[in-house]
Amino acid sequence: WEVLSVLRKDNPGKICSRPIGIEVKTLSGLTVSQTGDQIYRQDTTTGFVCRNDDQPFMRMCSDYRVRFNCFPSFCGGEVCWTKWYNRDRPSGSGDWELLSNLREQYPGQICAKPLKLEVVTTDTMTPASSTGEIFFLNNPTQGFVCKNSDQKDGRCKDYQVRFGCPC
Repeated sequence: WEVLSVLRKDNPGKICSRPIGIEVKTLSGLTVSQTGDQIYRQDTTTGFVCRNDDQPFMRMCSDYRVRFNCFPSFCGGEVCWTKWYNRDRPSGSGDWELLSNLREQYPGQICAKPLKLEVVTTDTMTPASSTGEIFFLNNPTQGFVCKNSDQKDGRCKDYQVRFGCPC
């Protein structure tokens, strides 16, 4: 169990008062969907609860860790966001939204040292962290890569990215 109220007591000042998202993975890095565990609760109000009693065949829940997404102002310093970029499609080996390629294609539009990276699906604007897909690369200094070969169904969703830069 990774209950938000308990996590706040154990980590004073490190979790914002109103998270806007939650990311859940096992200690080995698997997503919830990859484990097959039945989840009782996963939200930004309660946190994350996996109950052994809910698992089929008397299995036990995997060991999970959580990360909460907060508004940038909580995390220290304001950022200004670029426009959304979507230079690649997942039709080849995956969806490659590399910062170096984006800078080449859109010269002067992305700051020298991005502080944050936001990645969402192009169709529904679903945060990448909520899709259950595995990512090869996901950071503001290099960009984003989803490889088709890493996905259960053999194909990444189509993603777009934007960078948070110092204002």
